[in-house]
This record gives sequence, structure tokens and C-alpha cells, in this order.
Amino acid sequence: MKKIFLLIACLFVLVSCCGAAAEEAGKAGVLVALGDSYTSGEGLEPYFGQDAPMGEKCKNPDWLAHRSEVCWPGMLKLPGVEGTLAEHRGENFFFAAASGAMTVHLFQLSEEEKANGQSAEFEKVYNRDGVSGAEMLAPQLSIFDELDAKGLKADYVVMTIGGNDVDFQGIIMMSLMGQTRLLEGETNVDKGITLLEQQYEAKQVREKIKRVFYDTASRAGEQAVLLVVGYPCPLVDENALSFFSKESAAIMNEANQFFCMNLIRIVDECRTEGMNICYVGVSHVFDGHGAYSEDPYINPIVLLAQKQDLDSTALAGSASLHPNQKGAEAYAQCVQYAIDRLEAGTERYIFDYFTNDD
Repeated sequence: MKKIFLLIACLFVLVSCCGAAAEEAGKAGVLVALGDSYTSGEGLEPYFGQDAPMGEKCKNPDWLAHRSEVCWPGMLKLPGVEGTLAEHRGENFFFAAASGAMTVHLFQLSEEEKANGQSAEFEKVYNRDGVSGAEMLAPQLSIFDELDAKGLKADYVVMTIGGNDVDFQGIIMMSLMGQTRLLEGETNVDKGITLLEQQYEAKQVREKIKRVFYDTASRAGEQAVLLVVGYPCPLVDENALSFFSKESAAIMNEANQFFCMNLIRIVDECRTEGMNICYVGVSHVFDGHGAYSEDPYINPIVLLAQKQDLDSTALAGSASLHPNQKGAEAYAQCVQYAIDRLEAGTERYIFDYFTNDD
């Protein structure tokens, strides 16, 4: 009798475990998108909320952040989710990336930092159509409060981050404004790239990026994989049909590679320390498809503000040197590759669509 009871008990435990495993296997995936304009979809209209009157959309965090309805995170697919994530925002897809965001906007501040007046909110200033003012975007990591309220856990967190901390876009624009050789024999481009490397050290960008990874991992939980996505080289070296000389393009692309290599080093360090983190490279997919190429994946310099830009007085549109629709699809291709390999059980943690043969 005792043996029969034990057998029944064991069968009950086995069935319960199998049921739990089946339930876990059938669980729909959840992805969170954080970071800056390369994740928010800057330049890819329509943005969420853009069709509302100015008096309404200037209060809409989605429009202020330029979160695109056709962003690359929305093109991704996860197990258990029918179609693409764009069809499941608020259920399987949570979107907090914001154009212009810096590392501080992803910090999980301590009580002491808050008491000292520090904030992870992001002030968005707008001035167009006769309406001007400023609104504050919530700290990006607060998106996990929404997941918690729904009893959800993220499987993946994707982000691009750090480019605004070194003001890469500003350096490119500075280079554009004057490429003549200066008295000391250094062009504006050379000087700009030197400035980028100096700012990377002086502003402790490496330390800030690493903190973002740790703060994000803490909020997301150990089950979540943090996918840090790189930036593409913005220009094509051999194409002279642009504002930039061949030499200038080469220098700026080298600066981009410098930044991405440092991202990889930080990811590697965090991985060694036990974080569930991977790096996704995009450079090879964009190779030969920079701005001003015959088949560009990146927008050229857009002169003057465009209809959906927050500041109508800007000299250049915010879409400048950001991925176009083909570029967004290329980003999705790279990140989807990484997700598919991880779902298949690969042990790699640096993914590049064209160079991995796993």
C-alpha cells in the first residue's frame, strides 16, 4: 500500500512538473526597448501620437520621445507571440526608448541621489506651431513598474545607448560646418574625433554605460537577457557625393568603431561578472549602405526642421544620420538573429549577422 502511495505521489509530482514545463514552454515572450534615438526610431514616421493637435501631442510622451510605429524593436518576433511585437504593445512589447536620451535617463537612482536633487527624468523642450514649453519624460526604467503591475517579466531587453553622452551627432554637425584645415594643421573633423575620445574619458562615459547595464539588469531580473546593440558607421568612405570628404567620412567611421569596440569591452566585462548580457553588432549589415551611398540605410543630413521635429527653428532635422526604413529592417535582422540563436541555446554572447557561423 505504501509503495502504491509513493508511486501515485511520484506520478503527481511528475505530472505537475511536466505541466509547469509545458506552461513555461508555451509562455509568450516579453521584450522591453530602452535607450536612445537609434532604438526609438527617430526619423521613421509615423510616431505614436503625431496626428493629434499640437496642444495634445506636446503632452504625449510617445510623440515627445519620437517613438516610431515602425521602429525595429516592433519588427521583432518572440516565441509564443503571434506576428511581430508591434502588434502587442503593452502586452509583449514595452517601449520606453527616447530620442536624445543619455545614460542618466536609464539610471536607477539611490535615495541619496534623489535627496541631492538628481533625476532620471528627461526634459523635452518643444517649440512649433505657436506652442512652446517643456515636459518631463519618466525615467526609462520605470517601464518595469508597468510590467510588475501586469505580473510580467521581461525575456529580453534591447537598447542602444551612449552615443549622446559623447555628443556624436553634434561632433558630426561640427565637422560639417567646417572641414577646412585649421592653423595648427588639424581639420574640424580631426579635432571633433579627438574631442569625442576625450569626452569618453573625461565624462566617464564608460562608467555611466556600465551603470546603465547593471541598473537595467537589476530592474529586469536575472531571467532577462540584455541585448546591447551597436551603432552603424554613418557614412561611406568611397562616396564623394556628400557634404563630407572621403577622408572625413573615414575618420568619423573610425570614431564609430572606437565607440562600438568600447561597448563590446564593457559587455564582456559585465558578462565575466555574471550578468546575462550580449552584444549585437550591426556594422557589417550597414557596410556600403551609409548616408549618401547608392543604396543608403541611413538618412543624409536633413536641412531645416521637419514637420514632426520638436523645434521648428532647428537648422537640421532630427532624422539626420539616423536609420531609414531599410536601416530599421537591417537592425531588426541583426537583433532577430541574436534572439533566434539564444532561443536555440547558443552560448555565444557577441552576435554579428554576417560574421558568426554558429
